[in-house]
Amino acid sequence: MAERRDGIATQKHLLEAAKRVFAEKGYRDATSHEICAAANANSASINYHFGSKENLYAEVWKQAFHEAINRYPLDGGAPKAPPQERLRATVNSLLHRMLDSSSLGFAGQILLMEMANPTDALDNVKQDVIEPLRRRMQAIVRQLVGPKPAEEQVLFCVISIIHQCLGFGFKRGKLPPRLQQMDKDTLIASLTEHITAFSLGGISAISEQVDETMYAESGALRRVVDC
Repeated sequence: MAERRDGIATQKHLLEAAKRVFAEKGYRDATSHEICAAANANSASINYHFGSKENLYAEVWKQAFHEAINRYPLDGGAPKAPPQERLRATVNSLLHRMLDSSSLGFAGQILLMEMANPTDALDNVKQDVIEPLRRRMQAIVRQLVGPKPAEEQVLFCVISIIHQCLGFGFKRGKLPPRLQQMDKDTLIASLTEHITAFSLGGISAISEQVDETMYAESGALRRVVDC
């Protein structure tokens, strides 16, 4: 029993150490040796407990992602709220993961590392974890755009919203001086309101385009029928 408890403790230490090292250096530049050293674990511990550095990376990423989602739900914990409020909660959740300096911030930093230098290690994790969240985001945007938007338009809107949030993650530590002087909570709250308002304005413009296209198409159809 003691051996089992020691094994569980070692796994936990490895995960915490790997979270910090991967967030700082990315998957390729992080070494198993420095992760084990940071965890005060035997150099063979990663292979013993996780099978490989790749498996450890996937587990770290998945755990950090779920921790962030549990603390900052994408729908604000209210899945039946109006789409505008769910969009605001989604933006707030993404910004917290990008700018949070606590351990939850590692999820955002690992995500940024992966975007800048993709690996094959997260293919299954991305499919299992990110894809359902992307579909949820698309559902929010689809509801905001209105009836029968083109899927390409919905996808472009989702990408635009997400990358507004990620952009501040990439700029972490290099924000304009005025923004650097703001405390984290005030900065995230201000950015949440700005990005939400900016995105809703863009979605509204897209919605008008959809309405105009549908109106034009319906007019053309009526002319054909009248003929």
